[in-house]
Amino acid sequence: MSVAVAVVVAACGGGAPRTCAEVADDTIELTQQLIDDVEAEVGDMSVEELLATQGDLPAIDRFAERSAEIDEQAKELGCTQSELRSLVVERLDRLEADTPVGRLIIDGIASGGL
Repeated sequence: MSVAVAVVVAACGGGAPRTCAEVADDTIELTQQLIDDVEAEVGDMSVEELLATQGDLPAIDRFAERSAEIDEQAKELGCTQSELRSLVVERLDRLEADTPVGRLIIDGIASGGL
């Protein structure tokens, strides 16, 4: 599963989402956890150094695992990729990043590049 798809359909905690808006809320929570975890794992690593790892970070693996579980829930709710993307983008202002790598994740979501 690509990170873009994972971000759009991911969710965390609190039981199964009941609406597409809840999936988007949970996606933002999971994405913030991803940002926090990646920032902790990479420390002062530059974006270029991160890209050289080809995404081989435990945080990304954990994110992908959880995303796969939520993908099915989103499908069961009938949430389309377009609808979820729109709902997630509306919530991007909730995300915080302390490093260039964290900001890269947010910018990637905003531009549709992840």
